[in-house]
Amino acid sequence: MKIDKQLNLVCPIETDSGVVYIHSTPIGREVFEKYFLPLSKTFGAIFTEGLQVVAGPRVAAMLLKKVSIEDGVWDGPQGVSSGLMEEIRRLSNVAVPTDAGWATLPLYDALAKGHLEQRDVDEAENAIVFFTCISLMCKRSEAATFVTGMSEIWGTLTTSSNVTEYARSLPMLTETGTSSPEVKPSSIPA
Repeated sequence: MKIDKQLNLVCPIETDSGVVYIHSTPIGREVFEKYFLPLSKTFGAIFTEGLQVVAGPRVAAMLLKKVSIEDGVWDGPQGVSSGLMEEIRRLSNVAVPTDAGWATLPLYDALAKGHLEQRDVDEAENAIVFFTCISLMCKRSEAATFVTGMSEIWGTLTTSSNVTEYARSLPMLTETGTSSPEVKPSSIPA
């Protein structure tokens, strides 16, 4: 797997009503430059605490918050909470199953409309922050190893597709959930 800055992260989330897919576009260079220190410290803490790919994707956003609070940069209009985390949420959309097929919604709308619970959003945000740290802090060859491990353990995937293209690539929906197109029995006698 080759990692470049154009890859988007997709987190499948199992909800009570089936699987939804949270698609997150990476933060821009300007945002990274503004928040490089909290992200760097989070990256460092992931490894010094021994979390790596096994636990890192489950706690990275919480670790970012902890590091940022300790450094006094979490709160405020330019803080990590209202700057970096809001940007991550803005860049995240959700493909949800509907009666008319897959629909894409901004993360906030998916939460507000009941397609996701807060715990689902938290799960995705932790994975997105981990992916952000890895893809921005590691050499590409190193990042590929971590992203592959993250995919194998947590079921995430990367794609160069935007959310609309990704949603179009998902299997067709049927009354019983996602599947391949329905095959009708032949009318030719056997």
